[in-house]
Amino acid sequence: IPFGLESSVSYGGGTARGPQAMIKASHQVELFDENYWCEPFREFGVATLKEPKISKDVKKEIQNLDNITQKVLDAGKFPFIFGGEHSITAGCIRPFVRKYKDLAILHFDAHADLRDGYNGEHYSHAAALRRVLDNKEVTTLVSVGIRNISQSEIPFLEANKKRITIHWG
Repeated sequence: IPFGLESSVSYGGGTARGPQAMIKASHQVELFDENYWCEPFREFGVATLKEPKISKDVKKEIQNLDNITQKVLDAGKFPFIFGGEHSITAGCIRPFVRKYKDLAILHFDAHADLRDGYNGEHYSHAAALRRVLDNKEVTTLVSVGIRNISQSEIPFLEANKKRITIHWG
């Protein structure tokens, strides 16, 4: 699911072009899997949806992505979302939260993204994992490579130390 939302980025830009760049680059990847000793896509298939028109309204677009992801999940497929900015994570995870009651999230990033919002945006990219943890069904968050965390994130991290493990960069 290509979903190049670019609304709450705080440094630079270009996340809107991310999905198409990843799809273009994917044609340069070797598809043989050494564990299965074959090219698994030939058995399971891969389908890429057409990227929807995306507005700058983060809350609206998170719901839009939630709906799209839910349809793919309901069809018995595994949705893989190519994003723009991190704020889309809340929309990606909601259908899984409705289906499963005990989820673990593996998060690779340089930032913890545990703020309660950023620059007035509740669903900011800087709050992406906090919005994921708003769901009680997400029982475990393992963050890897974190090199920066803000003082404002520490109380939430400490209050949720049973749910959050950080492997610092």
